Amino acid sequence: MTIELSEKERLKVVAENCWLPHVATEDVLKRRRWTVFTEGHGIYLRDAQGKEYIDAASGNNCASLGHGNKKIIEAVKEQLDKLQYTTPGRTDVSIRVCQRIAEITPGDLNHVYLGLSGSDANEAALATARSYFGAQGKQNSIIVSRWLAFHGQSRGVSGITNVWKTRHGLDTATINYGVYHLPSPYCYRCPYGLEHPSCGICCAQALDEMIRSVGPDNVAAFIGEPIFGSGGAISPPDEYWPMIRQICDKYGILLIDDEVIDGFGRTGKLFACEHWNIVPDMMTLAKALTAAYLPMSAVVGRDHVYETLGKEGFPYGGHTHSFYPAGAACALAAIEVIMEERLWENAAKVGAQIKRRLEKICQESEIVGTVHGIGLHLGLEIVEDKATKKASQALVNAISRKSRQKGVVLGQIGDNRDILSICPPIIITNKEADQLCDVLSEAIKETEAER
Repeated sequence: MTIELSEKERLKVVAENCWLPHVATEDVLKRRRWTVFTEGHGIYLRDAQGKEYIDAASGNNCASLGHGNKKIIEAVKEQLDKLQYTTPGRTDVSIRVCQRIAEITPGDLNHVYLGLSGSDANEAALATARSYFGAQGKQNSIIVSRWLAFHGQSRGVSGITNVWKTRHGLDTATINYGVYHLPSPYCYRCPYGLEHPSCGICCAQALDEMIRSVGPDNVAAFIGEPIFGSGGAISPPDEYWPMIRQICDKYGILLIDDEVIDGFGRTGKLFACEHWNIVPDMMTLAKALTAAYLPMSAVVGRDHVYETLGKEGFPYGGHTHSFYPAGAACALAAIEVIMEERLWENAAKVGAQIKRRLEKICQESEIVGTVHGIGLHLGLEIVEDKATKKASQALVNAISRKSRQKGVVLGQIGDNRDILSICPPIIITNKEADQLCDVLSEAIKETEAER
């Protein structure tokens, strides 16, 4: 029997019984409000009062195919009717999804491990990178990451994660052991105080300098998101990733491409690394892999990585639900929807339309500093004024609140949560995109007027 709670009762239960993440808890305890969604269809969510919202955040950047996709739901039901669980890799559907991922990922990324989450995938990739050198009798173990990076919540990847460090509740001296961080390719707030292109892409050259300073025989891998996710939807200069690939090749270092957010069409290419024609040594996937209908992630390795380690099997032990049959069926269906409808092309087209609208908003507003991102992985950086570029979480909070009242749910990202995330499902239409931008424009104008 289902017990329905009133809005007041629900808020009480959330405050007293739900151990939510920090931001959510703050919303409940400080603002005494908590929107509960009960249904979804397409790019829309519906709350307990029947009000509809555009899900401009795709949940947590993961509901890439929107809500209520019957093809995915039926695929999961069919698998659950046949077989719910067995040990990893012993179902036809999990084998087929590995084959499909290998077919569509760039170059010779042919070897697939299936896990549960982005954190899990990145943990596995780091373990694999270190094992790769260990199998050759080498000591390479240092992992190079970047400021503003986000690669997961579990302990191992917290060391390579640098955004919102205080929220992890961990001793950074211990979790950062064996990890080095580089400045980010953040042109709007260049850590070197330079301007592109005269900067010479110092943020990429820093990798070469770091490897030489600590010794190439000590470094295992460089890991990065093509477009920063939680760090702010920041896209690098076009020269950045080819230079990173070249430096890794120069010293024999592995390149790990974290496409947990960017993969499967969000940036306007099937995989974001294709914007720069590079093939990483390993790629990590999650979120859009199943469009968030079920948890699943993947690590995809190139032939040379597999051949070095293949005889020993995958070096990361995995979890109970690795290669989970229902998750594999979900992933296979989600991939087919993306491929059949060529949704990366829609992300490129509609994303360009939204970005044009955002750039116009930026030109007309005194509190929008710049527009970040490509495809449907976009962000608006909000500042107190354009001259000083001083970040303002308070203004972001106000814009986000007004947008939600008007029926658009946005994300808040960046190290100071001063960037509005615009990452709608990649099925969004031109008309829906205009509706989203109209609401956002109104919310920004009202916030600026009230400032």
